[in-house]
Amino acid sequence: MTQLSSLLLFKTVLLSGLALWLCVVVLNNLTAFRGGVFSVGSLMAMQLFDEAPAIRSPLLSRRVTSEGWHRLIYGFIVAVEIVVALLLVYAALASLGAFLGYADAGFAVARANLALSGFVSMGLIMLIGGAWFAYYIRQEGTQITHLALIGLGVATGLVINIPAT
Repeated sequence: MTQLSSLLLFKTVLLSGLALWLCVVVLNNLTAFRGGVFSVGSLMAMQLFDEAPAIRSPLLSRRVTSEGWHRLIYGFIVAVEIVVALLLVYAALASLGAFLGYADAGFAVARANLALSGFVSMGLIMLIGGAWFAYYIRQEGTQITHLALIGLGVATGLVINIPAT
């Protein structure tokens, strides 16, 4: 195996792993949709602010208690995850094609960049949405997870864009 082919293999494994991971996340979120709506609803209703010691803040004016909104927002999140998962699968297949010599490496990188742009956007959507409801006050672990997703997307983008020539 040459250095070039080993780099293409690594890129393929990385993209395939992200694609499979997000496909499992999508499957879980569709299977347990009601639980996801409840979780997002709890965040949007800022319920943890009411736990002892209660936090009083002008930010509480942003509470959204409508289950319809919770369902809509969670549905949007799952839809974004589905689109990004499909883009990652496509990118992984393009990378596999480049590794096997059936596709151009530049084509594969362009597909990966598109998928990773979606992946980072997905993380940013969750990060910004969470920040709107001040989740960093009582759900800092969730914010750290969203920051880690963004970091993972950026790091993967750096690896994917290492020239394979």
